[in-house]
Amino acid sequence: GPYGKPDQPRFLNACALIETEKEGEEILPLLKDIEKQVGRKEREKWGPREIDIDIIFIDQKVIESETLQVPHPEMHKRDFVLKPLAQIIPDWIHPVLKRTVEELASEIPEKDISIVRIARL
Repeated sequence: GPYGKPDQPRFLNACALIETEKEGEEILPLLKDIEKQVGRKEREKWGPREIDIDIIFIDQKVIESETLQVPHPEMHKRDFVLKPLAQIIPDWIHPVLKRTVEELASEIPEKDISIVRIARL
């Protein structure tokens, strides 16, 4: 179910592995532009939205700026991130926690989430 504000429609979550020459700060505006093109409107935090694209990690980089935190600071707590991520890159090691995605995913209690296998993009 939805994270942060449970009383709302369910979300469809997916993870994609992307190759790019761009740096983290350069990627953010591109993602915000995609969200806008899809029709995202600014609303309350954690409320219903048309699309929400997050950067979960960038290689083994640790970035802490005003606009970007990598790895995503909540990724290790979220089954809807870890379960699909474990399908495409289970052996990636969190650069701060020093644990693989597969290990982190196995420690999350099972919730009401359906896993759909998607191809590596």
